[in-house]
Amino acid sequence: MLKKHLAVMLLFVMAAGVFSQSIPSGTGRYEALANSPFILDAATNIGNNPAWTNYYKDYSFGDVGRNVISNFELSDPYAGVTFGVGKKLGLGVIVNKRSDLWDNFGGNAVSVSSPVVPIMPLIGYSLNKNFHIGLAPYVTMWKHNKEYSDTVSVDTNLSSSSLGANLGVMYNMKKGWIEGVVRFRMNKYKNEQIPPSGTTTTLENDGGIELAVNLRGWFNTKSKWAVVPVLGFSTYSFTPKTISTITVLGPEYSWMSINGGIGLNIPITDDIQIAGGLLAEYNTFKASFSDTTGSYEFKGTDFVAPRFNLAGETRIADWLTARMGFNRAIIMRSNETNNPGFSLNEDLTLGSSPDQTVSLGAGFHFGRFSIDATVSEEWLKRGINFVSGTQTDLFGVISASYNFAK
Repeated sequence: MLKKHLAVMLLFVMAAGVFSQSIPSGTGRYEALANSPFILDAATNIGNNPAWTNYYKDYSFGDVGRNVISNFELSDPYAGVTFGVGKKLGLGVIVNKRSDLWDNFGGNAVSVSSPVVPIMPLIGYSLNKNFHIGLAPYVTMWKHNKEYSDTVSVDTNLSSSSLGANLGVMYNMKKGWIEGVVRFRMNKYKNEQIPPSGTTTTLENDGGIELAVNLRGWFNTKSKWAVVPVLGFSTYSFTPKTISTITVLGPEYSWMSINGGIGLNIPITDDIQIAGGLLAEYNTFKASFSDTTGSYEFKGTDFVAPRFNLAGETRIADWLTARMGFNRAIIMRSNETNNPGFSLNEDLTLGSSPDQTVSLGAGFHFGRFSIDATVSEEWLKRGINFVSGTQTDLFGVISASYNFAK
């Protein structure tokens, strides 16, 4: 009887592998492949461009987390799911995945916490077989208000938020496709101090707007290789503001980035795929303000070129995939400081951070279900516990996905 049960279970597992297929994706896979823009990753595609929602229908995905908080907890988990509603419409939602730059807007400096539990509904619609559009509103907020009944304590109203949306398009061609996405966010913080008597003081920000535009193409060749060009632009800025008896504006902060590159996605066999290319970036940061003593300004510029990006993955077995990535760049940096009676110009050339220059990962696939993770470099160096006697984590960030499409 036991042998019969085992045989039935084995046939079930084999049938699941034949008649259904997982779609490995997530941060664990994407980071193991060096965050390569020259690969396709379902969770990453959906999170960036909601037009993919109607392509990956009936699919759940997310991160179990990264970074050990305790022996039983991980940080930065999120979950997402999509559903097909007819042939032309796909709906879904992503919960608890931050995709804003609120932490760059100085709210923590005035004792305001970051927004919590971001929610991003997904809407993907196919106008025809070639043209697809998507919309993903983005909402995350936090507040903490305190009101006292005595005549001494100061009441406080604290709040933060990031509101916006991703708007994406995708156009299929005979030998490939092109996609574009616009990401907009409006970031706000507010710290209102209300004394029993006297003037209310409010610390908040002017501006706080993020705007990014990203384009990518995928052009297939006769050899089944794909040429993949990418281009992106982003900018954001804000000014701290204090409102009391008078309104005082703080320094003006602004960032801008332009990036682009071209690469190849090369399927060697059905089980082996490599992708690689060259990228370049131009980033600027500026902070300036004026007072009665004069004008103050700091400007920093980074020209990152070339950035080498290489990624590869191979199926070792039906249930196991091995991955490796490489990512390193040369940075030419220029800093300029201009203050009353003082100026400084600095130029230097350096390499990008050596951390995570080489990344490794593994994927485990069981029918429709997949677990994908980065592999700890420390574990590779020290070895397993019963050999080294040292307790180390095997995985870094861990992702999971399930394809429940019919």
